[in-house]
Amino acid sequence: MLLDLFTDDVEFFFPKFGVARGKAALARFAERIAKGTAQLTHDIDGLIFTVGNDRIVVEGREWGVTADGRAWPDGDISQGRFANVFEFDGLLIKRIFIYVDPDFTNEDHQRVSMYRDELPIATPHEIASCYFERWAALWAAPNDPQVLAMILELFAEDVEWDIPGNLETVPWIGPRYDRKAVGAFHTELTAQIAPERFEIQRILADDETAVAFGELTSQVKATGRVIESPFAFILTSKEGKIVRYRMLEDSHAVAMAVSG
Repeated sequence: MLLDLFTDDVEFFFPKFGVARGKAALARFAERIAKGTAQLTHDIDGLIFTVGNDRIVVEGREWGVTADGRAWPDGDISQGRFANVFEFDGLLIKRIFIYVDPDFTNEDHQRVSMYRDELPIATPHEIASCYFERWAALWAAPNDPQVLAMILELFAEDVEWDIPGNLETVPWIGPRYDRKAVGAFHTELTAQIAPERFEIQRILADDETAVAFGELTSQVKATGRVIESPFAFILTSKEGKIVRYRMLEDSHAVAMAVSG
């Protein structure tokens, strides 16, 4: 077995995994990297070995396919280069430190932008905060095309958008599939609704998605009836643009207010 090549107390390091000791740690690492990797290949013929006493350093290149089918490296940011340091106790490996960028598919956009001296890509939390700031500006100036344009620049061209509810009663909700349709939503909404309160209470975010919770009070202009509803916005972004948008609200209350 592969583990037979190592001492029982082998010291191991891999970026993002950290330093650990023992064969069990090696086994845990193998299990975890296998979850995200469908294929991994090394350029055996191109390996470069540097040998000194009980230490061997191996430099090389690797490539593969992630579990969700993405091939890497891209040859631009990701090069698939690595260097492994092995230390031996007799014929057994007592230390293996692997130096490689684990961001195989270049998803660490913030750091890439910083190192390349490019404008940083906004985080999902920043994008969500900016969207709601511009939303407030649109309510203050609903007929200003420049304000609407500032909102739309936050969205990807082929954004997947949806506000579930009764589409027969509420004309401005429902699915939309491009930036132009998103612009039409904002225009339709400001024509139909008079806002009274829109309060963002909390925004939670990870590397891809921001979820905003809050409450709103609005009046339907056609009926004069008031909508009061908690809400949740789910905004997923990629490379600084919103690619998926969901708004969840009390759709029954909205439909009742619109129908009068």
